[in-house]
Amino acid sequence: MRIGTNISAIISNNALQKGQSALSTSIERLSSGYKLNSSKDDPAGMAISEKMRSQIRGLDQSENNATDGVSVLNTAEGALAEIQSMLSRMKELTVQAANDVNSDEERQAIQDELNNINKEIDRISDQTEFNTQSLISGNLSRRVYSDFPGVKQVEVSDGFVAGDYGITVKEDARQAVAVGQGTVTMTATQTITKEQEGTISFNGYEVSITEGDNLNTIMTKLVDGMNMTGGRAFAITAGAESNTADNGTASAGYLPQTSYTGNNLVFMTNQFGSDQKLTISCSNTELAGMLGIDASATEEGWTVDGSDVKAEFTTVDGKRVGFEDSAIMSTKGTKITVNDVNNKTFVTDVPGNIAGTVYDDSFASKQLGKSVVSASNSVDNIANITQEVTDVGTMSIHIGANENQVIKLDIPEVTTYTLGTEHINVMTSYTSQQAVATVDTAINKANEVRSKIGAYSNRFEHTINNLQSSSENMTSALSTMTDTDMAEEMTTYTSQTVLTQAATSILSQANQRPAEVLQILQ
Repeated sequence: MRIGTNISAIISNNALQKGQSALSTSIERLSSGYKLNSSKDDPAGMAISEKMRSQIRGLDQSENNATDGVSVLNTAEGALAEIQSMLSRMKELTVQAANDVNSDEERQAIQDELNNINKEIDRISDQTEFNTQSLISGNLSRRVYSDFPGVKQVEVSDGFVAGDYGITVKEDARQAVAVGQGTVTMTATQTITKEQEGTISFNGYEVSITEGDNLNTIMTKLVDGMNMTGGRAFAITAGAESNTADNGTASAGYLPQTSYTGNNLVFMTNQFGSDQKLTISCSNTELAGMLGIDASATEEGWTVDGSDVKAEFTTVDGKRVGFEDSAIMSTKGTKITVNDVNNKTFVTDVPGNIAGTVYDDSFASKQLGKSVVSASNSVDNIANITQEVTDVGTMSIHIGANENQVIKLDIPEVTTYTLGTEHINVMTSYTSQQAVATVDTAINKANEVRSKIGAYSNRFEHTINNLQSSSENMTSALSTMTDTDMAEEMTTYTSQTVLTQAATSILSQANQRPAEVLQILQ
């Protein structure tokens, strides 16, 4: 027997230390509820669990982001719903104005309301915001840049990827322009006699020329009449060839003069396109002759039409720039529309003078009552337009826990310009009929934008559901990895408690063994 070294006590003490260590770990797990409390518990498991925990937090925040996206869309749709309501009222008003039982005064009242509706549409478009960001004014649409000033991108579908797209304008659009075939013979001091009285109408809108009117009074009435019907009236220096210039200016390329006697009168619509018609009728042949517009006194009247822009795809080495071979181009007024498969639409609005087309508006035939509209087709009079489509401008809603997991909101501009109601006019029967079709097109456009927003909203609902499901499943996986199984751990705790108590008891007995040596020494 030895008293220098108590092997039994050492063995018991080691067992006790191990039991206490295991008991401490079990107590820590039971009290914290976590199986992994430090990296020493499971280094690999701790690394995985921390990644999962950050992923879950990212998913939870993404769900909040997606909810914000829904709020953005709800705000935009609320504005569009009111715009649609106003367009419905526009439809009602234009149909009412198209009825010829209305007098000029009644049509003027309708026009005033239409003008105010247009102002309110633009106000709503400009002031509909979410967190100071404008939503339907074009602020959230894709940015398209052109190498020609004044070119506007009205629409570009999501299907068109970022890159350059080429369009060649071969001939500018033209307003309906009527240039007097004779000069004004009436002097500035001359007045209208009873026999020279009459009415001059523009597309049915009548201007009364009465006894005592002088030339300035007549021109004021003609200018006001054309303004009412969506056009202009002015005088140019005699000889149209000396005034004709590049198309597209406010005066159709002509230089307006401040004097009238000895000059030619010009009447024109403000808008471009083949759907623009101007019919001028004068009830008094002598009056028409004095103003140099003899053709207006014929039975058929004097009619001129506008023309649409003429364009084609730009090609390099026989290949279209940007556009697929399946794309089809059409034009109306100054707008060029490209349609492709999968409902892809690309609409560009070009200035009326982008190609510098020179027109000849000289009067051709009194019998036909029409003006010649011919244009030069020289190589110099074309414009090769390059439109650079980018992915800039859209609103990115981050809907994932990782980089670049986003949904891009591309909300088109909804204004009177993009809807086409900006210059709506119902002062004549002809323009009223046009206005009905214009409002129908605007309603369809608003419906398309609202449908797009609705599709985004549905997508976000599915996104939110997926994020919730992903967060739930990942949280369950994290719980399995890190949370304490209380029943299992209580079993371990009970076992370790008993072992610790046993080791303590045995250690106490082992410490008593050296005392047995005293019996030998007695």
